[in-house]
Amino acid sequence: MQRRHFLKSSASALSLLSIGGVSAAEPSPSLAGMGKNTGLSGCNLPVVIPPLVAMEARPDRIIQMNVCTRPFRAMGPRLELERLGRKTLVHNYGHGGSGWSLSWGTGRLAVDMALATGVQNIAVIGCGAVGLTTAIVAQQAGLDVIIYAKQRPPYVRSSFATGVWSPESRICTQEYAAEFAGRWESMTRYSRRKYQVCWG
Repeated sequence: MQRRHFLKSSASALSLLSIGGVSAAEPSPSLAGMGKNTGLSGCNLPVVIPPLVAMEARPDRIIQMNVCTRPFRAMGPRLELERLGRKTLVHNYGHGGSGWSLSWGTGRLAVDMALATGVQNIAVIGCGAVGLTTAIVAQQAGLDVIIYAKQRPPYVRSSFATGVWSPESRICTQEYAAEFAGRWESMTRYSRRKYQVCWG
């Protein structure tokens, strides 16, 4: 059934309810005992409910599609320190479907690596969930932070991702699970504490 046909039949049903002098009928069983909250108590008007049919789900009926890229690494997120000339890079990406959930925990581990180098000023590249939480953790640790980003929320990929608690969702493949388990637990426990404090 086309949506417009469904709406048209629904409008016809509603118009019957609004016309005075409709012949009396027994109250609909579905409305019996609904009480005063509905405003239908004692109503003797017939209720016409059109039958529900399967939706026509076809590609040509798609109105809009929103997607985001979730970089996934079989070994789990890349979280390591790299020297590049006189600069020190701390990689913190590749969380697959768990970036929102683990962002505080991976941010803490990344900041710990940065602190171990003795720096006081850091730059964070990107301001999605992982970038922003890493920047906040760094500020809380006493570091001066500058964020470099191509786009800002809500135009970052994290804004199109599912913001649910799923720390184990597509985080690494089975073959690397054992060696990644300790780091994963550390990130998960810290992230959960953070979410409990902020939104609990």
